[in-house]
Amino acid sequence: MSDYQTPQAPIDALLNAIRKPAHLLVAISGGSDSTGLLVLLHGALQSGLYPHISLSAATVDHRLRAASASEARQVAVLCARLGIAHVTKVWRDDKPAHGLSAAARQARYQLLCEAADEFGASAILSAHTADDQAETVAMRAARNASPVNSGLSGMASAVLLLRRHWLLRPLLACRRADIRTALDAAGIGWIDDPSNIDPAYERARIRASLAADGEQVFSDRGLQSRTALSQAAAAFLERHLSVTASVVASLSREALACTDRQTRRYALNAVAAAIGGRAHGLALEPMDRLLAMLDGGDAARMTAGRVVFDLRRDSLHMTRESRDILPLRIESGGEAIWDDRFRIRNGSGEALLIESAGQGADRHLFAGLPPAVARRASVALPLVRTGNIAFPLSAGGGGGLIEAEVFLGAYDRFLPLFDRKLANVLALRLGRGEYALPFHDLLTENAC
Repeated sequence: MSDYQTPQAPIDALLNAIRKPAHLLVAISGGSDSTGLLVLLHGALQSGLYPHISLSAATVDHRLRAASASEARQVAVLCARLGIAHVTKVWRDDKPAHGLSAAARQARYQLLCEAADEFGASAILSAHTADDQAETVAMRAARNASPVNSGLSGMASAVLLLRRHWLLRPLLACRRADIRTALDAAGIGWIDDPSNIDPAYERARIRASLAADGEQVFSDRGLQSRTALSQAAAAFLERHLSVTASVVASLSREALACTDRQTRRYALNAVAAAIGGRAHGLALEPMDRLLAMLDGGDAARMTAGRVVFDLRRDSLHMTRESRDILPLRIESGGEAIWDDRFRIRNGSGEALLIESAGQGADRHLFAGLPPAVARRASVALPLVRTGNIAFPLSAGGGGGLIEAEVFLGAYDRFLPLFDRKLANVLALRLGRGEYALPFHDLLTENAC
């Protein structure tokens, strides 16, 4: 991204690329970026060039500041003045003592998807800018500046939220200053969030540091490289990965040895996240240990990221480690995620207890696997207890009353566009359907 774009240019490009008819939902906080996105979109649609595209807006009130409700009302007033349908969605849950930012982000995704459902939106639009991109990369680099840290590639131009709505970021090549210039020209103000300059927040500290260092130029070469790497990892897994009963992933040593180190790292991280039930793969140090183990000539075993990596003469087998697999109660008609790996729906008339299958698993499922791998695999399967009845539940099983589906924590909540092929390969190998909202149904080819 060597050259910045004026804000109107990517908005026009998006409107020309989007398949019609379409309804766009803008996520607007009232800050300059989101207000500019809404105002510029509205102006473009008023031109009459896009008669089959409609617009609405949603504000998420996290209830983290006393002024948030008032700010949401100001946004509603602006939308009413522009004739844009608007809804405020409120995060009413108790706020966690730890991990507040992550919880707020997850709540925002959920509430925006609810708003998109209500409006029948084709896509959600977010106003992340080149400034946000530079800040995000700087924050990730502060935690891990290693060149193998894929997070240094920055934010994707589009992400699939909760498996049901694409969120697009059309302003990633635009500067905040240019958006504010456009708002000034239109005579429209914005709300300045005090947390943006509060040094208690990491992003505010990074923003101040970048401003002191002068203009930061973010190159999109990192995004292009990550896309290519993700697609290489997808092709490798599509060709070589085998999965047994959704809980054992296996790769031949020969295939691993014939794959370049970067592709191997990216692919193994994706598999480890899926098998371990985590939102991310391994940290740098355990992944380096795993790669060193694979480079060795002997059989070996290690545990990291809730996954046991069991290297045998011919294959590497990956299973969920047997510790801390906790039971879960699901009421009649309820749905829950067990061990961060299986989404289970209880369509029966009684409450269920889901726990580790262990000795209750069907050992025939794992015929041909080494005995120790088979034992760990048995523990990783869910067992259903209801009344005096107990039976193991495999992905896709349950006869319609009790259903289990593999849950991919790395992608089911937030799937970047560059990982779409990789996510689909893993989903299919693990016994689940592909992510069913293809990007090409939303935009014409090569639009993002």
